[in-house]
Amino acid sequence: MAQQGPPPRRPARLPASGLPVQPAPRRHAADDGGPNPYGGSNPYPGQDPDLDDDQDLPPWAGLSISPRRPPRQGRESRPPRQGHGSGPRWQEHQPPDADEAGHPGAAGPGTGSRPRRAVAARARKARRKIYTWGGVAIAAAFLAAGAWQLFGPKAAAPRHSNFVTTYQPGDFRSVPNACQVISAGTLDQYLPGSRTRVLTAGSSRTESQCTWTLDARPLFRVLEVTAQAYAPSLLATGNGSATFSAMDDFGSARQGLASPPKATHRPKATIAPLSRLGDAAFSALQVVHDGRGRTDLVTVVVRDRNALVTVASQGLNHPAGGYGPVSVRQLEAGAVAAARQVLAGLH
Repeated sequence: MAQQGPPPRRPARLPASGLPVQPAPRRHAADDGGPNPYGGSNPYPGQDPDLDDDQDLPPWAGLSISPRRPPRQGRESRPPRQGHGSGPRWQEHQPPDADEAGHPGAAGPGTGSRPRRAVAARARKARRKIYTWGGVAIAAAFLAAGAWQLFGPKAAAPRHSNFVTTYQPGDFRSVPNACQVISAGTLDQYLPGSRTRVLTAGSSRTESQCTWTLDARPLFRVLEVTAQAYAPSLLATGNGSATFSAMDDFGSARQGLASPPKATHRPKATIAPLSRLGDAAFSALQVVHDGRGRTDLVTVVVRDRNALVTVASQGLNHPAGGYGPVSVRQLEAGAVAAARQVLAGLH
C-alpha cells in the first residue's frame, strides 16, 4: 500500500460560525498500518512524540489569533477599533456575565466610540453658557444695588433734642416793602435822572423785591433790592430754627457767586467781606463782557438774624453806544446804602 503524504493546507479562514475549530491531527503512515517514521511504538497515533503538552506554542498558534492581511507598502496598519479586534471574535458571541447583565450601567461593545471632538465642543459650549449667564447675573446685581441706593428708602434725618419749630425771641416775621423802604434821596444820589420802577409780582409779608432802572446817556444803572424773612424749617441745618434757615441761604448765595452755574453764563465773582453790616455780609464783583463793552455787577448780601437782604447794582460801560464810564466803588456804595435802609425797616 502506497504511503500517503501530508494533507493539503487549509485556508486561514474561520468557518461561517465565526468560532475557531481545533485543527485536525497530522496523520502518518503508521496510522494506516505502515511503518512508523519515528520508530518504536507511538502511544499517540497521528501526533509527534517529540511534542510535549507543556511546550510553549508559537505566537501564531493561539486561539485568540485571527488571520490578518499584511499591511501595504509604505502604509502603517491601523490599530484595532475599540470593541473590535481587542480579543478573539468568539468572545464577542459570549453572553454577558450575570453581574454585567443585571447592572444598568454596564458598558457594552463600542460604548466609548463617541468622538472626542463632539464631547469637547459640548463642554466648551456649556462653559460659555456659564460664563455668559454668570456675567449677566453679576451685572444685574450691580444695577439692582445702584437702584436701591438711588431710589430706595432713605433713613430719616436724626432730629435734635432741642429742635426748634417756632419763632424765637428777636426773629423777624416780616420784611418792609422794598419799593417803599428805599428813600428818594438815596435813589437820586446813585440813580440820578428819570427812573423806572418795577415791583416784582409775588411779594408777600415775608418777602419783597423791587427794581429801579435808569437809562440816561452816559448813565445806565440798575438797582435791585430783595428782602426775605425765614421761618423755622425741618430742612435747615443745626436745630432747624429760622436763623439757621437764613444762614443756609447766605452760604448758598456766596457759593453761587463764587462758582456760578454754567446756565447763567456769568464769570466767577471776586468776593470781599463787609463789616459793621448785620450779623454777616459780603460784597461780590462780576465783570461781564459781551464783545462790544462790559457790565460791572456788584452784589451785596447781608444777614441779620433770620432775615436776608440782597442788593445788586450794575452799570453799563459801552463807549460805542454812548454809555460809561462806570465807577465800581460808586456801585458798591449805592448797594450798601440800600441794604442799610432795608435792615432799618425790619421788625
